Amino acid sequence: MSMINQLKDVKTKDFAKHCYESSSVDKLREASEGSADQSEMEHWGLTEGQWEEAIVAALADHEAKE
Repeated sequence: MSMINQLKDVKTKDFAKHCYESSSVDKLREASEGSADQSEMEHWGLTEGQWEEAIVAALADHEAKE
């Protein structure tokens, strides 16, 4: 989880870890290509930018593992 560990914002990092642990590569790719999930943003208290940053970090770490 090297990309996730580089995230400075605690909420973004926590959400990225959650995404990494609970989502497949395909699901993360799909999320990164679409719009930010409003319900996840509200639940985690994230801005759209934080949400996107977390998804990209989680996807990068999954892809690095492959």
